[in-house]
Amino acid sequence: MHPLSAFYKDKSALITGGLGFLGSNLAHSLVTLGARVTLSDALLPLYGGNMHNVRDIRKEVHLEFCDIRDSLSMERLVRGQDVIFHIAGQTSHVDSMTEPLLDEEINCKGNLVFLEACRKWNPNAKIVYAGTRGQYGKLHSTPVREDHPMEPVDIYGINKLAGESYHLLYGRVHGLRVVSLRINNTYGPRHQMKHGKYGILNWFVRLALEDEAITVYGDGGQLRDYNYVDDVTEAFLLVGGRDEANGKAFNLGSGNPVRFMDMVKTLLSEAGSGRMVRIPWPRDRAAIEVGDYVADYSAIQSALGWEPRVGLPEGLKRTVEFYRQNKEFYW
Repeated sequence: MHPLSAFYKDKSALITGGLGFLGSNLAHSLVTLGARVTLSDALLPLYGGNMHNVRDIRKEVHLEFCDIRDSLSMERLVRGQDVIFHIAGQTSHVDSMTEPLLDEEINCKGNLVFLEACRKWNPNAKIVYAGTRGQYGKLHSTPVREDHPMEPVDIYGINKLAGESYHLLYGRVHGLRVVSLRINNTYGPRHQMKHGKYGILNWFVRLALEDEAITVYGDGGQLRDYNYVDDVTEAFLLVGGRDEANGKAFNLGSGNPVRFMDMVKTLLSEAGSGRMVRIPWPRDRAAIEVGDYVADYSAIQSALGWEPRVGLPEGLKRTVEFYRQNKEFYW
């Protein structure tokens, strides 16, 4: 039995971005734990929302199709919720640089609309915000701890940092019970697979399964942490159900960083197809590349006992198998 089964049973839980990658995986876990789950999603084109993501639990969840920028929808949805997992957002580093005003609309205004709805209509809800490693930018030291300076290298990172700051401010000033998870590179089932603008490892899975070339920029020697989605979901459940997390921001990490090139080699081995091609860094990508990223997740480990359980080879094996069986719903 899950240690938080008693907490989540019959609790009302709202997931914004609930038809996307993280939201839908979390929804499956919450349904298993007996929560009453509501999913909201705007289903914006080229984003991660996909009805197939909840096919297996469609009768057990309530769906709302709305945007976090819509104040009337947010005010209606947050009422009566015990726990809110706020995952909706614009998540492309590249798009944030080409469409910065859209990123600001969603990742800044959208968060303020959501928080104001909570402040006015449900100040007692527990709120878990989906932050990102992109808030740090280039690292001064590794592994990165939560008190590392934050110097984002793109609009996405700046606006996600603003979103986290809004949440923590509403906790300090208005008494909302909030916590932020600074999510690492996450991969696994139910991710969008139509383009490679975000979730690059998941995109590489598609390329490998189609026996196409995977492009590696430069020498591919930069270190990266990768978390399988089940481990990330477990972190959401833990911080959502434990009040000692309130008012804090936690890193997630793998404890086993690998070189980018070695990640690609592991994927090609698991897929049994595809190939790697190396080219120089394009100027636009080089401008927002952060170099090595290795996370120190000891804070959440000490506070809540979280630690990753699925290593990269096993996680890639599960991911490849999922998309082999379900590619018609994601390609």
